[in-house]
Amino acid sequence: KKQAYKISKCELKEINSYKKGHLEFESKEDWMKKTNLFFDVDGINVTNFVKLGLSIGSLRDKSFNKEVMSTYQYTEIGKVSLKFNKADLKLTEEFENDVIDAIKSKNPGERFRKIAEDYGQLIPTEIILGGRVYINDVKKSSISSTDISNNATGNIGFGSSNAKVGFNFNNSETTLKFYNSNNIKLLGGSHPESENFDSEYWIKSLKDYQYWECIEFRNPISTFQLLSNDLRNQTFKSIGKRILHTSTEDCVYHLNEYGRHNVFELKNISQDISEIIYDEEADCDVFASVYEANENSKNVFFNCQILREPSAKPSIIIHGIQNKFKQCKYNLKVRIMFIGYDINFNFILPDTIGVELIKNYTITT
Repeated sequence: KKQAYKISKCELKEINSYKKGHLEFESKEDWMKKTNLFFDVDGINVTNFVKLGLSIGSLRDKSFNKEVMSTYQYTEIGKVSLKFNKADLKLTEEFENDVIDAIKSKNPGERFRKIAEDYGQLIPTEIILGGRVYINDVKKSSISSTDISNNATGNIGFGSSNAKVGFNFNNSETTLKFYNSNNIKLLGGSHPESENFDSEYWIKSLKDYQYWECIEFRNPISTFQLLSNDLRNQTFKSIGKRILHTSTEDCVYHLNEYGRHNVFELKNISQDISEIIYDEEADCDVFASVYEANENSKNVFFNCQILREPSAKPSIIIHGIQNKFKQCKYNLKVRIMFIGYDINFNFILPDTIGVELIKNYTITT
């Protein structure tokens, strides 16, 4: 809807790639990953993008559910790749003013969600131009999907230094240009109306760059990540700290020797969360609790401490305190929570929770 940045320059590379394959969908999330323009891209950004997309009410339509049951053959021809980085982008005055106003507002979180809706949540740092065609596999599904919209738009002006950059999921425009058939969807290229699909004609049309479309967005990052360092820091600090991760893990605790403790490594923490924990900007606070519901542990008091070492996953030091020492074994539950600044700007997702930390310090003399 609105333009956040202008491209001052980019790296243009001819690629002439060709892909052909088959698409089947196992779920709504799978459909989102395979049909949006972040094609064949894995990672946390796309996972969050899918979460956001599936929170939109229009995707709960019956027609969308029918689309998930469809299968497609696809052909993709990539003509050129456009790459750019932070230094190649210039912040628009309108976007900068909206960000500053949001930082100063009483409810920055809501204001930034509105900004993300207006300017887009993600920006790709590489764009593939060319064409793609989807052919519905009528042997498996004869359902018409002409009323389905990907609800996604990408806009970049080829050959212009003032190209628009941004990717906005939350609007009603469709990504695919529908050919005059229930079974064919075209993105890029040209084709005569009211005729059977002619593959050779379509491929030949892509020799003319005027028929190229954005067919793939790669290496996406948050729109807010490209702000200047100072403005970026002000942005996530104005939103406040949030619950970044919670989990419960099983721990077999052996108390074999008086005064000894157990060290339990938190294994179910993803790489991206581990990186945030050790990032000074995130300023993470870690909370942990250890418990067992079994009656056998009622005479044991469990105390835990957080152990954080560089380049290693966080661990919990667990002490079992008894009035009278006795060797024992317990099946414990370890509950962990990480709270910090959302430096990856996932606050726009519907399932994130903000918190206010109140630290009390006792000074003794």
